[in-house]
Amino acid sequence: MKYLVNVFVLMAVLFVLSCAEKKTEVSEEQVEGLRTTSMEFMKNLKGVLIEQIQKNGVVQAVSVCSDTAQVLTNNFGLKNGVFIHRVSLKNRNPNNYPDQFEKKILNQFELLKQNNQLNEKTEHYEVVKENEFTYIRFLKPILVQAECLNCHGDPGNMLPEVRELITQEYPDDKAVSYLLGDLRGAVSVKKLVE
Repeated sequence: MKYLVNVFVLMAVLFVLSCAEKKTEVSEEQVEGLRTTSMEFMKNLKGVLIEQIQKNGVVQAVSVCSDTAQVLTNNFGLKNGVFIHRVSLKNRNPNNYPDQFEKKILNQFELLKQNNQLNEKTEHYEVVKENEFTYIRFLKPILVQAECLNCHGDPGNMLPEVRELITQEYPDDKAVSYLLGDLRGAVSVKKLVE
């Protein structure tokens, strides 16, 4: 009988402790901030890309995605106090390969796409613990737009100079053969919870 009482007391203590564990909630204000950050980032990056295409042509735009985009991404993240980057399961740049969390969400986005449920409002956010830090992770899908097809569409339809430059810069490129509206990847934002 004493054994059963001890077991019961131990279970009650464990239950109380587990309920007392602080669960971090995400406010709508935090989500809106991350949503705005991701949209502003993509707007800025797209603006630079379009400007480069208009001024210097598609071949020069490849360097925007390979070099300039990485610098812009780092600077944007520092300015906004977040870790931000573009990720894809079919990455071109090795720096854009997703971590395990991002892979899981990209696969969820792909399922939504297959079921015609992926749209401009789709997003994912979640509080995660990584080592001793707690972050809010936010992913927003990137859908292929017309200008993306210059470098990410059917290789047979690309300018030969573009295809050659991509092959030279990215010998392990997987980011081709997309169609308009396909899931290209996601903007991934990670913010430390204070």
